[in-house]
Amino acid sequence: MVILVGSLMPATSVSDFSLFDKGVHFIFYAIFSFLLFLASLSDPNTQGSKLNRWFVVLVLGTSIGVCIELIQHIFISSRFGDLMDVVANTGGLIVALFIAELLNGNGAL
Repeated sequence: MVILVGSLMPATSVSDFSLFDKGVHFIFYAIFSFLLFLASLSDPNTQGSKLNRWFVVLVLGTSIGVCIELIQHIFISSRFGDLMDVVANTGGLIVALFIAELLNGNGAL
């Protein structure tokens, strides 16, 4: 929800993160990925399969990120979609998935 609200606010009401924008995308999508991963652990379709978990988290997370960038580009005149934001989002998703799998393999989750 935080990602959606922050992404769809007009640019004049969003603080200037120009130097840290991609890092912010990376961190928020890493958190999102971790939460999706935790949810996937209780889903019977993804519980026992690392491939299924990764597929669900990456497809869902990337789809949401791309849709938000398209909405910004098409519908919000003070915002624009950025391919590098999608790359940062996806990077955050992947790094968090690796960390979550390591924690899950060690019994920490």
